[in-house]
Amino acid sequence: MPHITLKCYKGRTHDELQSAADIIAAAAAEALNVKLSSVSIKIEEIDKENWSKVYKEDIYGEPEKLYVKPGYTMDD
Repeated sequence: MPHITLKCYKGRTHDELQSAADIIAAAAAEALNVKLSSVSIKIEEIDKENWSKVYKEDIYGEPEKLYVKPGYTMDD
């Protein structure tokens, strides 16, 4: 606990994804007052043309679970 899923466009290097996971894990461990070894991160790379599904289901579709809102809409 906790487990975090990060969804992003495809195209980043393994090192970029690992760096993001390390930074997010450290921040989550500190903010939630848990050991870093308790944090797990899963990264799902999404094709740009399929991002609207993520937006509709995960962002717009579950606003009550969204703690940080994006500064864009799918109309952008």
